Amino acid sequence: MPADLPDAPSYADPRNSDSWRRPERRRAAVDRAVEAARLLLRDGRRFEAAALLDRCIRILDRHGSDDPQLAERRAYAHDRSTGDGQTSLEPVVLQRVIVWLTREELEAGERELAADRPWAAAKRFAAAEAIDPRGTRAALRHALALQRAARRAEGRATDQNPTELHRAERYLRWAAALIARAAGDETLRAQTDELTVRIDTQLAELKETQAVAARMAAARACLADYNTFVRHYNESQLRDYGSFRSSLATLSGRINRLRRTCPAHSQEAQMLARLAEGVADMQRNLPP
Repeated sequence: MPADLPDAPSYADPRNSDSWRRPERRRAAVDRAVEAARLLLRDGRRFEAAALLDRCIRILDRHGSDDPQLAERRAYAHDRSTGDGQTSLEPVVLQRVIVWLTREELEAGERELAADRPWAAAKRFAAAEAIDPRGTRAALRHALALQRAARRAEGRATDQNPTELHRAERYLRWAAALIARAAGDETLRAQTDELTVRIDTQLAELKETQAVAARMAAARACLADYNTFVRHYNESQLRDYGSFRSSLATLSGRINRLRRTCPAHSQEAQMLARLAEGVADMQRNLPP
């Protein structure tokens, strides 16, 4: 057994312990056994967990005690033991048991969110999903962490480093997929609806930001080519003006096509306007 589980006599066979002779001690022993079963489930040892919870139920039945929560957890352990992904539990009950099972990861994820470490939080919630991917709370909080991580990525993006915008989009689309998994949980409906609106709005804004970045990148490419033309014109003794004029006309066409895609008063439109003037001036001054 794992080192962090109690010694076998404390839960393996409760009938061997004097603690079961008093109700309060019997309850404490059951609680220890249930926690041991939870750790077994987390460790993937589902048959052992189910057998341990069976023993706890039998002992409580013998003493006339009823524990619906324990019955839920035993049913979950037996369902996981079949390996077919089916469950006999109602959705709300299943989610309650998954929260119990993944308590450490969910609590750690919330601490990371509170500390404004969204990517660390996302890893914690992903760890909860690895234990049982049906957990809707983990999916919802994971989506929230990714949405916040996307905001961080957008803040790091610059004209010279637009790759962060693609990273932000990837985070948001991942978050949207997680939201879809959580949307079936009626108890989380208000939260999933709110986050869905937030993600959709952010994706729309991001799409426009990416379009601006793409136009600016294209404008900067035109600027680089224009500077090459100027340098070549000033530093070289041109013999083939026809070829130079043809290449300059091609650059002019690129600039004009790009200007038609830019909002009139945008930064990239103003840059392209200055470039168009420079190209036209150079064309006018070329020898015939």
